Amino acid sequence: MSCTEITELSLCSRRSKSIVRSVRCPEPTYIEIYLHRKNMSIYVMNRNRAQCSFWTVAMIQRGKKDPSKYRVYTIGGVDVRIAKIQEWGFRIEAVENPEKPLKLVVDHLKDVFKLPLEVVLMPDKINDFLRFIPIFPVCKTLLLNGGEAITKEELEYIKDNVVVEYLFDCSIPIN
Repeated sequence: MSCTEITELSLCSRRSKSIVRSVRCPEPTYIEIYLHRKNMSIYVMNRNRAQCSFWTVAMIQRGKKDPSKYRVYTIGGVDVRIAKIQEWGFRIEAVENPEKPLKLVVDHLKDVFKLPLEVVLMPDKINDFLRFIPIFPVCKTLLLNGGEAITKEELEYIKDNVVVEYLFDCSIPIN
């Protein structure tokens, strides 16, 4: 089974999720979270650093139609609208507060695949970017990139609330 098929099956019910957890899927090796103001995505990656599956947040502007066909899945007791796009991708509907469904999906994928997280956070022009920090309280790597400066307090908040197991790279100006 591909990691996309395993993910789809795991979303069906609690019982299917527990069955899927027992299936060994050698394909994925880590989960990458990419947070940018124009692209908030989750990638399930293989050992060749290629995508097995991806999740992206639908940031549809008010009044515009999203052509995707969404289904409601219950993840962690919360209803999340998800559409299958392409052969191996998913779109999460989150017009407002994208951090909430993102956290639910990340927690679900971590639980199903038991994989480490690698995070790329680019806080430029993301309103209140610190609200995304609870998505990844523990990660293998955290890359903090951007051109706009963050405050020392914001950097301290990140350091205090994220356990980085391997690499923390802060390539962003600090005020």
